[in-house]
Amino acid sequence: MSTTAVLVLPFFIASLVVAGPLVSAVPSHAEVVDALKSSPLQTQKTELLAQSHPILKESSVLHDSANKSPKAVKILATAYSSSPDETDDTPFITASGSRVRNGVIAANFLPFGAKVRLPGVFGDKVFTVEDRLKESYNDRVDIWFPSKGEALEFGVQVTEMEIL
Repeated sequence: MSTTAVLVLPFFIASLVVAGPLVSAVPSHAEVVDALKSSPLQTQKTELLAQSHPILKESSVLHDSANKSPKAVKILATAYSSSPDETDDTPFITASGSRVRNGVIAANFLPFGAKVRLPGVFGDKVFTVEDRLKESYNDRVDIWFPSKGEALEFGVQVTEMEIL
């Protein structure tokens, strides 16, 4: 297991323990571990795609180099809202400087403006990366919801993400 995985695993397990009672359909620990082990992110060489500031050039890692089709990966999806306890002192402004709205997600491993789909959860809906998570959360995407109740209802899910 890589050093990053060893460092991230305790935070992942702690987030499941904290969020578990709030979410009715959280997968078991074994299901999550199996899903993450089979994830292409765990088996392919990757490069840093995002930092705290926007990346201007698009990386070839985002697409299948043979035919430029969307790349699909298993990912941990969480949810957040603009409630004061979940954000900084500008709860309605994203890290990219735009206002939060339906279709905004936060991800540390994708550049601002990257388009993704979560077909297992949201079908063909397209999301845009416009926000960032805490620096240590490089293993997930965080989906913005208008209310804390909706975010808690979504909970924590392992799903497939298509990077468009």
